[in-house]
Amino acid sequence: MDYNWVSYLGRLVNVSVKVPEEVRRLMRRVDVNWSEYLRKVIEAKVRMELAKEAVRKLDKIRGRAGKVPTEEVVRWIREDRERSLR
Repeated sequence: MDYNWVSYLGRLVNVSVKVPEEVRRLMRRVDVNWSEYLRKVIEAKVRMELAKEAVRKLDKIRGRAGKVPTEEVVRWIREDRERSLR
């Protein structure tokens, strides 16, 4: 598993999870590294929630920025190209 993104966050800590006794008995019957599995699920959820937050922030910024006319964008591109040719 790739923990590169976690490494800058610091050392690993313990997190406890309570499950019904029957679920725990069933968990013992299957060959799964539950710590690794739950770590992956938690990391994926954190990434997803951070991405959702970023989208909300971008949408808010886009709403305030307003639209730029296509002609204006074309003019900017042409000006930039002309500057780079000098």
